[in-house]
Amino acid sequence: MRVSRVDKAKQNLARKMRGARTSTHRKIGPIVATKIIDQFKIARGLGLEIGANTIVSAYWPVRDELDTRFLLQALHEDGVRCALPVLGSKDKMLIFRQWRPGDVLRETRFGLAEPAEDKPCLEPNVLLVPLLAVDFEGNRLGYGGGYYDFTLLRFRLQGERPVIAVGLAYEAQITSNVPHDLSDAKLDWLITEKHVIQFKS
Repeated sequence: MRVSRVDKAKQNLARKMRGARTSTHRKIGPIVATKIIDQFKIARGLGLEIGANTIVSAYWPVRDELDTRFLLQALHEDGVRCALPVLGSKDKMLIFRQWRPGDVLRETRFGLAEPAEDKPCLEPNVLLVPLLAVDFEGNRLGYGGGYYDFTLLRFRLQGERPVIAVGLAYEAQITSNVPHDLSDAKLDWLITEKHVIQFKS
């Protein structure tokens, strides 16, 4: 299979940014895991609308991803309904199941942790999205599977209600340009340990 110019550029950037994320995670990961709660509060003050009836889906961290577990706990205590993504079986559309503190998660493919099948499915208003790299236009480099891109584009094409995509990353993951095409979904917000950015639509 022929690799497109965009895909090749993505692969090259991914190799570079994996190292940057790993290095940063080792240095300041535990500090950022708690600081991101305050950064999230700043985002809410700047217009990221999250209330008691909002459903927020986060990712459960794997390896050197920015740790979301303290943030999930804080959101739950604030009355926000929380969910975690589950890989579907038919296509790349993610489904989202309820998460509450103390829930036992099951390990699945790719080393992911997901809620059990008896947890109710929820339709999120806000998706907290992991990434390898992001630029100042909101273009996100993921892991190549396309699950978040497919899911966000499907939500946005349906147009029934807005779904807000918030990237969580270390400052070191910001780069000048992320290669992208029409299959890539842009972020609405980016939250790092230093900045809160709302991208223009």
